[in-house]
Amino acid sequence: MIQVNHLSKKFHDNVVLDDISLDIKQGDVVGIIGPSGTGKSTLLRCINQLEVPEHGEVILDGEKINLAKKNRKQIVELRKNTGMVFQRFNLFEKKTALQNVMEGLIVVQKKSKAEAREIALQELDRVGMAAWANHYPKHLSGGQQQRVAIARALAMKPKLLLLDEPTSALDPELVGEVLETIRKVAAEGYTMLLVSHEMNFVRHVANRVIFLDKGHIVEDGTAKQVFDNPTHPRTKEFFSKMNLMTQPEYTI
Repeated sequence: MIQVNHLSKKFHDNVVLDDISLDIKQGDVVGIIGPSGTGKSTLLRCINQLEVPEHGEVILDGEKINLAKKNRKQIVELRKNTGMVFQRFNLFEKKTALQNVMEGLIVVQKKSKAEAREIALQELDRVGMAAWANHYPKHLSGGQQQRVAIARALAMKPKLLLLDEPTSALDPELVGEVLETIRKVAAEGYTMLLVSHEMNFVRHVANRVIFLDKGHIVEDGTAKQVFDNPTHPRTKEFFSKMNLMTQPEYTI
């Protein structure tokens, strides 16, 4: 069980997250959806301490971590147990795919180069990128770079995997390969928080869906409940507008 308690974050006078609390069971794949600018990415960034909230804590395996205080020891411990996949890959351009995956194992987990290499090759193979282990990011497509980023996160054996719009920076034809990789990882039992605008994907991969609006959780249930029978008026409005966007403007 992973708990997020009373998480609040604002930028100047703009309250982005307002007293968010969330219990995540082991093996849960939690899809986080909602309109742009409503705090979805900020939620993940606060949990991983890339942003410092005004209030909030994470309880991970019984250990309480105050997210509002920059405690280096706790940050290192938290990042040993969480993996983050970003929108823009964030790979080191001057390191190969293999070196990118090895980096955290050596720097954070203090593994030997030989052990880090073995683990990194296994994870690259898991995401279908073993053949590109010695390629630099500039020689990889966006989809391939994102799969390397996923391998890098998985190599740390995280207790919680955070995915922040992992397909938003990709060309449409490359989205499928990354979504399929995430689907396979989810099926292996990883605990995930997934922020995505790919509604159909969230519907089929997440066992739980949270709808965020104006910094509040306004809907929380199974994917079927949230997508088929939303109870909150804001959730209904959101899906109604999305359906209008997918309908043709005219017919012949």
